Amino acid sequence: MKRSNGEGTIYKRKDGRWCGAFYDEDEMPSRHFVYGKTQAEVKKRLKKMRNNPLLNIEKEHSYTLDGWVLFYLENYKRNEVKQTTYDFYMLTYRKHIKGSFIGKIKLDQLTSNHLQKFYNNKIDKGYNAKTVRHMHVLINSALNKAEQLRYVRENVNRLVALPKKTTYNATVLSAQEAAKIFRDAKNDELYPIIALTMCTGLRKGEVMGLTWNNVNFADHELYVTGSLCRVYGEPDEKGRIPCEYKIMEPKTAKSKRTIPLIKKAEEALYIQKQRQEQEKRIYSEIYDDKGLVFAECDGNFLKQRAFMDRYHAFLKKYGVTDVRFHDLRHTFASLLLESGEPPKVIQELLGHTNISTTMDIYTHITKHGKVRALESLDKLIDV
Repeated sequence: MKRSNGEGTIYKRKDGRWCGAFYDEDEMPSRHFVYGKTQAEVKKRLKKMRNNPLLNIEKEHSYTLDGWVLFYLENYKRNEVKQTTYDFYMLTYRKHIKGSFIGKIKLDQLTSNHLQKFYNNKIDKGYNAKTVRHMHVLINSALNKAEQLRYVRENVNRLVALPKKTTYNATVLSAQEAAKIFRDAKNDELYPIIALTMCTGLRKGEVMGLTWNNVNFADHELYVTGSLCRVYGEPDEKGRIPCEYKIMEPKTAKSKRTIPLIKKAEEALYIQKQRQEQEKRIYSEIYDDKGLVFAECDGNFLKQRAFMDRYHAFLKKYGVTDVRFHDLRHTFASLLLESGEPPKVIQELLGHTNISTTMDIYTHITKHGKVRALESLDKLIDV
């Protein structure tokens, strides 16, 4: 078909649609595409594009999913999220997308079937639903941006079926087990950090990033203002990713909070302060005082892996349930709920942004509360 100058290329695709393409008049010309059901429709759209090049533009580019996700993270997402969140996204990209079969596919050739196969393969390899959903969130966010920039006609990631979320039922220490620790473990090296966590519900990063400036013995309060986080650097020439620990802003705005200190919590802090003063004297030549409440004998941040080994040995030593360290936070909340404290109060103490988060985690406990409430009603109306 003969075309006049500037009309561009118009042809019929194998799928039956008509396609029109032309180069703009920029200093570095880009090729643009339009599609339509008929040749006349494409001609009309090409004419509109020449009059307004911002309309219906689909740019030709060479991004693969791998390349685009990396570009998106480095140039868009980095400006939107906290450093720790950005690091998590980058780890997800490097572990699951970079170099994968899905990563090698060009954006304009990517289909929902490709993505569905990718997610299914991850489930088959033993990754849990939560991890797969993290991958989905990252890819979805990147493809949303590609759609906004008109690098793709639509975000095909929206069409996939993901595994159902699993409800997490926290494993907690019973009131009897908690009492056993408070009674029998006071002379143990780990007693102060474990006791304080059970009395305050602090997250691991919050308690490990706690400084003495956060403790107000006069007003019997503790202030949560930061959290110990692992921050990652850029990979070296061998692909190794360096990391370091820093105290950073806590998880959410709600995470900045004030927690009253009960007697057992203050007692644990006094024990820790006395032991730390002794360590400062013994290791004075190497002690680097960062003001941390819980630190290694040289004043530096606790070594995570070694600490967790000692923590699980502690639980075994005192014959209590071997729970995750994070479950000490759940123990704190569970005991308060079991004692009849309002969920709203628990939410504020835990630093949850929404009360729905609190209720979702502790549904099994609040059910017990409902039973007790109705039993009380039964006794009240018993005649």
